[in-house]
Amino acid sequence: MRSGVRWVTEALRTVKSKRLQQITPRPDHNALANKFGEAVCQQWHDLDSLLVQFWASHSIRPKVTYEVGVGREDMRDYAPSLLPELTRRGLVDLAEYEH
Repeated sequence: MRSGVRWVTEALRTVKSKRLQQITPRPDHNALANKFGEAVCQQWHDLDSLLVQFWASHSIRPKVTYEVGVGREDMRDYAPSLLPELTRRGLVDLAEYEH
């Protein structure tokens, strides 16, 4: 079974459209609640690199939406380690949604 992050990365690699205007991944809130293993971190880093490429080639600023976690850490806490290049460059918008 593929992880959601790997699936998103693989799907984005197949994009051929020159009209792509927005990329908005929404990680599973259960995935954020669990500790990240090395393999999962690498999948996020692969997605990070790909999203930086989309920004450079198509001027697409990714937006990552995540479920608000009451009393828990959320994507804002994990973004610097999971999406290091995007966050370092200030190229990702993080947006909360309520389930």
